[in-house]
This record gives sequence, C-alpha cells and structure tokens, in this order.
Amino acid sequence: MMGMMVFQVFGRMMGVKKIDGDWQVFRLDESQGKHSRLWEIVIPDFVDERGIATWLDDMYHEWATAEYPTVVRIK
Repeated sequence: MMGMMVFQVFGRMMGVKKIDGDWQVFRLDESQGKHSRLWEIVIPDFVDERGIATWLDDMYHEWATAEYPTVVRIK
C-alpha cells in the first residue's frame, strides 16, 4: 500500500496510513505481501506522523520482550 508507514511494534509488523483524514492501522504479513485493517485500533487526530511510534509504544508496551523492547519505524 503506497505511502504506508511501517513499524515493528514489539516484534509485530504494523502499517499506518492516513486515509480520508483518519489514521488507519493494518496488520502486515510481509511474507505474503498482504495487510488487513485493525479496526479496534484508533489513533487520535491530534497525533501527527512524528508521534505515531510513541503512541504505538504507549498502547502496546505490554508486548515488549527482551528480543523486541521497542517500537521501530521500518519505512
């Protein structure tokens, strides 16, 4: 999906894209080149592109492991 930001969220791959003024979050399966919308995840309008990784870290810090201790922007 063009223009999608890609994050490794504590070992899980997620994409975030602004569509029609709203942030939409997707689960990514890069091995198959597929993505699916994660409807239960809502990123507030006040979060800008620079703040997405911090917001994802705040929401999913319980997923952190020794192997995957942070949220990393891949693309």
